[in-house]
Amino acid sequence: MKTFSDRLKHARLLRGHTQKALARLVRISQSAIGSYESGLRHSSRSARKLAQVLKVEVEWLETGKGPMELPMDGYDLSNTLPVSGVAESAPRPGGRPRPMAPWPYPNISPSQFESLTPEDRAMLEALTQTFIETTLLRRGIKPRGRKPG
Repeated sequence: MKTFSDRLKHARLLRGHTQKALARLVRISQSAIGSYESGLRHSSRSARKLAQVLKVEVEWLETGKGPMELPMDGYDLSNTLPVSGVAESAPRPGGRPRPMAPWPYPNISPSQFESLTPEDRAMLEALTQTFIETTLLRRGIKPRGRKPG
């Protein structure tokens, strides 16, 4: 992706946001998002906030240089594991909190997931965990992770 507008649109779609939803989260107008994506505006004074909301690196969003996302150990995954028996993530040097992990599903929006009942979410998590474990076993890799409980 060569342009800021291409990278912005790619990240927005990857995270499952509409222009309107992204604008609301960043606190700018939907027309500003549309202008950035169409190339009418070439750079954004809101790039840092856009990157934060889209969970991408600001340098990548602005210039296309560097990785789009942090390596996985750069994210705070504390809210993705059960509370019991899980150590808290170590603080980053400089005291800055780790950004939350990016949404992993390009074809399922976070709002679709949030619309599920707690029971449906638990079932989806169990299905996903079983799928991952089965796939790893087929590859000859012993699955690591949480113990049932």
